[in-house]
Amino acid sequence: MIAYADTSFVVPLYRVETNSAAAAKAMSRLNAPVMLSPLGELEVHNAFQLSVFRGEIDATAAARKIQLFAEDLANGVFQIHPVPAGTLYPLAIELAQRHSTTLGTRSLDLLHVAAAMILKADLFLSFDERQKKAAKAEGVKVSS
Repeated sequence: MIAYADTSFVVPLYRVETNSAAAAKAMSRLNAPVMLSPLGELEVHNAFQLSVFRGEIDATAAARKIQLFAEDLANGVFQIHPVPAGTLYPLAIELAQRHSTTLGTRSLDLLHVAAAMILKADLFLSFDERQKKAAKAEGVKVSS
């Protein structure tokens, strides 16, 4: 099974959040690396830096979480898969035209869904309900 994860799924694996247990459980059921796009990698890094800005963690804790994420990348838990911009953005625009008026999807949500589709993911891992609805509408199985 080819799984693609967005940031709402990845970040709770490294800090305690409402979805941390569900993310860990889903990861334990997968037997292959989980794909991320370069956007996802950026968002993971930025999420921890924003946590410092918001006073939720200190810089040392953020650096440690980023290091743990880097170790998981190095160990093959996650794999970064580049997605050609010339394919990604036109598909995201199509998704916006099909779904944003009814689902309220945001641009970055659609970039993740488009990346998952381009990478031919069988499973879309996310805790963002609008994003999951868009993926499901496009025929991609979503995490429950």
